[in-house]
Amino acid sequence: SCVYLPRYLESTWFIWVSQMNHIPMDIDYDKNEDWVSTQLHATCNVKQSVFNDWFTGHLNFQIEH
Repeated sequence: SCVYLPRYLESTWFIWVSQMNHIPMDIDYDKNEDWVSTQLHATCNVKQSVFNDWFTGHLNFQIEH
C-alpha cells in the first residue's frame, strides 16, 4: 500500500510535465505546411521560471528539446 502513493505522485508529475507543452496549439491542417513547420506550430514552450525549469527538468522548452 505504501508503494501506491509514490507511483501516483510520479505518474501525475509525468503527465503534467509531458502534456503541458505537447497539447497542440491552433493548427490548420489545410495549410499544407512542411512537417517541421507543423511540428513547431503544434508545440509550445512554457514560460521560463526557476520553478518551471526545475519542476520540468528544462522540458518546458518543448520546441528546443
